[in-house]
Amino acid sequence: MKTYKVIGLMSGTSLDALDLAYCHIRKNLTRWEYEIRATRSISYDKKRYEKLKSAIELPADQLFRLHNDYGTWLGEQSRLFKEEEGLEVDFISSHGHTVHHQPENGMTFQLGSGQHLANASGIRTVCDFRTNDVALGGQGAPLVPVGDHFLFASYDFCLNLGGISNISFHRDGKRIAFDIGVANMLLNHITAREDI
Repeated sequence: MKTYKVIGLMSGTSLDALDLAYCHIRKNLTRWEYEIRATRSISYDKKRYEKLKSAIELPADQLFRLHNDYGTWLGEQSRLFKEEEGLEVDFISSHGHTVHHQPENGMTFQLGSGQHLANASGIRTVCDFRTNDVALGGQGAPLVPVGDHFLFASYDFCLNLGGISNISFHRDGKRIAFDIGVANMLLNHITAREDI
């Protein structure tokens, strides 16, 4: 039974931090199992927060410079996490930070160049999860229904409360998943207000 030793990276729509999770994932006969072995959350400083927040307004050359720089930073953070925690890692799984996302128009773009990440970390990297799903008519969240199906199939549905909330469930032999509304984006906005 092979165990995959993975660092997963996520920067959510709420722009609060880069989250890293070191997980062991294995298939036990017919069932997939996982274990979270170490985590780290790196809050964005004001400068990085502002860069990511305003990335949607950048011209192409500046956007791709940020894409490469952010990918390098992700790789550096992954390497530090691995070294400081003494982790054995097979690969990094990086979602990137979503900047442009219009699945109804067949478009999506996530900041954080996977190649720059791999170069800076020295670790094999898997990335760019949304593009093919959007190209095939999906909403660009292919990992959520797959993960929910293989890891949490005993539940009637799975609700993810990230920056945007989404749901997945089984219907007519298929796993269905879609966004249902704003979640932590709104809560973060409210808690950041100084007049409350």
